[in-house]
Amino acid sequence: MEKAYQPTAVPDLESSPTRDEPRESTLSRQWKQNLDPTHADLVCLLLCFLTGLCDSSAYNAWSCFLGMQTGNTIFLGLGASGQPKTKPWGWLKSLVSIVSFFAGAMIFSAIMRRVGALRRGTLFVSFLVQSILIIIAAGIIQADLIPHTPSDMSLGGGRLFLELIPIGLLAFQSAGGMTCSRSLGFNEIPTVVLTSVYFDIASDPKIAQKPTSNAKRNRRIGGVVSLLIGAIVGGWLSRSSGGMESALWMAAGLKLVAAAGWLFWKAAAPK
Repeated sequence: MEKAYQPTAVPDLESSPTRDEPRESTLSRQWKQNLDPTHADLVCLLLCFLTGLCDSSAYNAWSCFLGMQTGNTIFLGLGASGQPKTKPWGWLKSLVSIVSFFAGAMIFSAIMRRVGALRRGTLFVSFLVQSILIIIAAGIIQADLIPHTPSDMSLGGGRLFLELIPIGLLAFQSAGGMTCSRSLGFNEIPTVVLTSVYFDIASDPKIAQKPTSNAKRNRRIGGVVSLLIGAIVGGWLSRSSGGMESALWMAAGLKLVAAAGWLFWKAAAPK
């Protein structure tokens, strides 16, 4: 018998790729991974320590704050009446700090929202940028290009107000740290202000519960203690032979360590 004709199958050229699809590299996938925020509160407590470290050094040298803008707002208000008379330009330093912090908060927040706040690459780059800004400020001070000791400021400081440069850089990067803390979801650790934290601790109806049953209270207390320890360390370093710059080098080093830590942080479970 004659076999029935069976046409030969013709490959579908439209559905068959003519070349291999480019595959995303392992490094690229890891870079875009969202991280698991579990235990990231420890990084936020480190940021509290660094706020105390840098702010105590800055206040001792320039009579202004870098992260705690409530104090700067009061100093700015006093400047309107020409006070304190011994520091007639103190309000300008506070104003620069406030504006720089505000700008840092806007820029860090906008960029992190756009690219993904919890991505490994985002957190790494954010902390790296913060570290670089501290390094630049510490380098300027280390080179003795600007007044940065209480004795320098008692003489009126520099006529060109060069100290405004590191103040602006340090306040800007401080906003980046707070942005990361908020992005990680630990709003109870604001990293730069304690008034609301004191209130939240005191008004907590579960304040007396055992440590394992009130994590938010533990984080708030940890934030207060960390900032206080940082302020103590910053004060002692300012008095040491290393001066204010030693506190800034320490802050830059710790932020670099934190930046590297994000590269090895556990990724969040895929949804």
